[in-house]
Amino acid sequence: MSLPENTSYASKAAPYMQQAIKSTDNAVKSMEKFGKTLPSPKSIDVSKYRKLANRVSNSSRNVSRAPSSGPIATTNVGVQTTPYNGSTRYEGVHPGVDLANKIGTPIPSFTAGKVIGTDFGYKQGDKGYGNYVIVQDPQGNKHRYSHLHEIFVNIGDEINKGQEISTMGNTGSTYSLSGGTGSHLDYRVQDMYNKYVDPNQFIN
Repeated sequence: MSLPENTSYASKAAPYMQQAIKSTDNAVKSMEKFGKTLPSPKSIDVSKYRKLANRVSNSSRNVSRAPSSGPIATTNVGVQTTPYNGSTRYEGVHPGVDLANKIGTPIPSFTAGKVIGTDFGYKQGDKGYGNYVIVQDPQGNKHRYSHLHEIFVNIGDEINKGQEISTMGNTGSTYSLSGGTGSHLDYRVQDMYNKYVDPNQFIN
């Protein structure tokens, strides 16, 4: 398995966290200064506030995205480089997951169902999903597999869970921050009401 070839961007909440940390730090410094000027032996003990400020500052270094489904994981398809509800260059909130691997990596269907949509003929740099396949499962959920290289199914096909339906590619709006090809699978799921749901429940 190759190294990840795409990376999600930092959460938009990070600047607000930094501002909060700066304000907390300034308040602690003011308290320290005030404490030094008091003649009373009962001067304010600001050490506990300093510890709190340091703890908040250290926590902020780990804020890089806003996943709702746990840590980044490795699957048999690739490395998860953008978690559910993370962010990318094109989406502030990415309603699917990105799994990165080399072009041509086999992609199985994560569910049994019927193929209800396909599109082909795209290249890297074209707008949107690129080459994709949509599979509808028996519960009405629609599973979209995007940025594909090859597609092995047609609309109307009945498929089994685990059946190879395509290969990974970099068609459509894909990019890499590390100089790679940008090859990855964008996998997202909408329920019967067209509401996005966490796709990790199907991957796992």
